[in-house]
Amino acid sequence: MRALAATGGLVAAGLLAACSGTPGAAAVVDDRVITTSDVQVASDELAALGQQFDVSAVVSVLIQEPTVTAIAQEHGVGVSDADAVALLDQVAASLGQADDDTDPGAGEATPETFSEPTIAIARYSLASGNLQEADDADAIGDEVSERLAALDVDVNPRFGTADENQNVTALTSWPWIAAPEADAS
Repeated sequence: MRALAATGGLVAAGLLAACSGTPGAAAVVDDRVITTSDVQVASDELAALGQQFDVSAVVSVLIQEPTVTAIAQEHGVGVSDADAVALLDQVAASLGQADDDTDPGAGEATPETFSEPTIAIARYSLASGNLQEADDADAIGDEVSERLAALDVDVNPRFGTADENQNVTALTSWPWIAAPEADAS
């Protein structure tokens, strides 16, 4: 039992060291840091818009977004920050969350202020949709997979693990915590 605990401690130390060079990181992609606060802010803002994503999905999208939006741009179906903010404003308006600074004659609210991580998630959503509707969507999908697989991604184990397409799956159990065994009596 003591050997199992020691081994579990080594595994835990190894996993926790993964992002240890970057305190506060949910993930590090090449040299780009996705902070835990970015993940929290995006999760909170999306929840306020009625969009429920688990934390691992938010981390996945924030990892993948620059690659997906770059490929969309390269294939002539890119999106801008203004497009992303317009999508977020549309969702907010559909929920009746208009800004109080409306122009009574215009009938529309002024743009809501969203954080960069939330705008990145909206950019990803639009770019991904544009790529899926492209004439050569299958070939583009292969390109996306190849480029995502080439990323150097280091996910904080608190948020899960990333697969070859940089989809983060939350851990369902911690390998270094031994579950109590059932009493045989």
